Amino acid sequence: MILNRALISETVTSDSAFYTIRYSEPLNLIEIHWDMVTSPEELQESLTHLLQVIDEREPWYLLADTRKLNTLGADDQSWIRNSFLPSLSQSSVVKFARIMEPDVFTQAVLESLLGYMQWEQHFGCSLRSFTDRESALDWIYTA
Repeated sequence: MILNRALISETVTSDSAFYTIRYSEPLNLIEIHWDMVTSPEELQESLTHLLQVIDEREPWYLLADTRKLNTLGADDQSWIRNSFLPSLSQSSVVKFARIMEPDVFTQAVLESLLGYMQWEQHFGCSLRSFTDRESALDWIYTA
């Protein structure tokens, strides 16, 4: 099944213009897209907000467009590993798809973030990386 455009029933916004969170009740999907991230505080703010929306809506699927996050520093990676991922593991999400830049450097940075453990065994959530939204949605909705 290929979904070119997921039906979005609600857009959850923030006071900041650097990210958007969208939720589709019919698809049980939550998406986050960053327009830009310029500081570790903005990244933490957006991911904390994402966790709040996940807690409220209890989606099964998460799609994160991380193409604008290619400047993650060591502190960002540490915060994601020690704060975001453990909280996500306690959520309703069963499949987490990431859209990444196709370049090798960006993929290596983001893969190393999760490489310290076997994701599915530790968190009980399937995780895959893609270079486009169509492929990510196809994986999410394929058994």
